[in-house]
Order: sequence, then C-alpha cells, then structure tokens
Amino acid sequence: MEEKIFYKYKLSNLLNIDKIVTIHYQKLLKNYSFPEEKHNFWEIIYCDKNEITVYVENSPIDLKMGEMLFISPNLLHSVECNGKKDANIFIVTFDCKSKSMKYFKDKLFLVPSELRFLLSSIMTEAKNTFIIPDFDPNLSKLVLKENHNIGGEQIIKNNLEELLIKLIRIETAKPTSSEVFISKIEESVALEDEIIKLLEASVYKKITLDDISANLHYGKTTICKTFKKKTGKSIIGYYLELKIEESKKLIRSNTSFSEISSLLCFDSLPHFTKTFKRITGMTPREFKNSIL
Repeated sequence: MEEKIFYKYKLSNLLNIDKIVTIHYQKLLKNYSFPEEKHNFWEIIYCDKNEITVYVENSPIDLKMGEMLFISPNLLHSVECNGKKDANIFIVTFDCKSKSMKYFKDKLFLVPSELRFLLSSIMTEAKNTFIIPDFDPNLSKLVLKENHNIGGEQIIKNNLEELLIKLIRIETAKPTSSEVFISKIEESVALEDEIIKLLEASVYKKITLDDISANLHYGKTTICKTFKKKTGKSIIGYYLELKIEESKKLIRSNTSFSEISSLLCFDSLPHFTKTFKRITGMTPREFKNSIL
C-alpha cells in the first residue's frame, strides 16, 4: 500500500507577547494621583469603574468605564481620578516587538462587551499564578506563587494575544481608519440600529421601553413596530438574547450563576435560569457542562 504523505503547516504569529512586566487591578480613591513615569514597554490601562484622567506627555485623556488606552513605550504618563468619584482600573504592562502593535499606538477605544471576559480571565489567572498585592501602584516585578496554577502564564499570554488580535480585526474591518475603534452600528442612523446600540450598551444594566423612547425621542409604539418590522423580533426579546449571549461568556469564564444573574440585572437567579433555558434550550448548568 502506498504510504500517504502528510504536509505540516507552519503556523504564523500575527503578534507575540514576549514578556509580561506587571498586572494590577487598582481601586483608586477619588483624589488619587500617581506621579509621572515612563518605561520601555507597552502599557494598557482599562477603566473598570467610573472614570479617570491619564496624562500622556502632559496631554490629558479622559478614560471612561469600559474604555482602554494603549500607551506606547517611552512615553511619559501619569494617572489621576477626577476628584468626584472613586475609580477602578486594570493595568497590564508587557513587551511585544511585533510589527502589528503599530495598530495600538496611543489608541483609546471602547472594549466590546464580548471581549471583556478576556480581561477577566487575565486577572483571574494572574491572581492564581502570581503574588498580586491588593494595592501597589509601584509594582515593578511579578513574583510566581509557590503553588501556582499549571499553565497560568501561558493562559495569560494567550488571552492577551487573543484580545489584541480581535481588536486588530475590528480596526482593519472598518471602511476608514480613525483614532477610536468604533463599530459599524455606531455609524448608522437607522432607528433600529440606534435601538440596538442602546441595548448593547445596557447589557449590564436595566433598560426599559420608556428609557429607549425618552433617549431616542420616539413614542413606544413607533420604536416597537419599527424594530419588529426590521428585525423580526421584539425589543425586549432581543435585549434578553443579548444578555443570555453575554451570560454564556461569563459561564465559560467560571463566574457563578448567582453573580451572573446579578451582573446582568435579572430579577432573581430563578428568573435568569428560566430565561436562559427558554432561549437556549438548556439550563445554565447544562450549558456549562456542554462543549458548545
């Protein structure tokens, strides 16, 4: 019998994170201010609560909840709260020499909700892999835990690289380049698209038909009829589907069902479970144990 020939495909790397320098999650008081610094590696600052101001080469950049700023190597920068509210930030610093990093040069953008689980996974793995102090703005070195998670470092690297690659996809899929990564939906003026934009921005909140009507200055009858005609779905039905899709990502990141129910503003855990099963045909636990 003739021996079959197999060909090995060499996988290419769009980008490669060479080294992680620091990972922190900081809860900042409203009058917090950190002095200027600069370093020869990349820094990501993600605002996870309220808002902060980042100064890059003395130019202020306001960073709101859900927004991420990339700071290129060797740029002078500092962080401060605005004096009104406490804020939470997530910071990752790393080495990456890949040419693809040019897409992130001094970019600020809103992280799509479907990618935020990667940030959560990075932080979870970091806490189980390294000794992460509760608050140390001067953290300059990661120390491996004695009984760290097997493969934790690789998962952090993979999650960070996946996040960057998917952000590049968003950037390169746009018809034109801009300073802020925005979705096609945000460029649309169609009423149904404006409704969808509000729903997507409210996955971790509660929004009602009255809220949408007031925000868009259309009557409830108009927005409901238009949305149903254009999408074939009711507004609330579509909104619940968005929440359930987000809950799937949270389940895969090992967030507890009760926490997911609370994060996504369901009335109760039974309400979340019932809605999940109605939309997916499975209970949350069945989904967690499946390979979907």
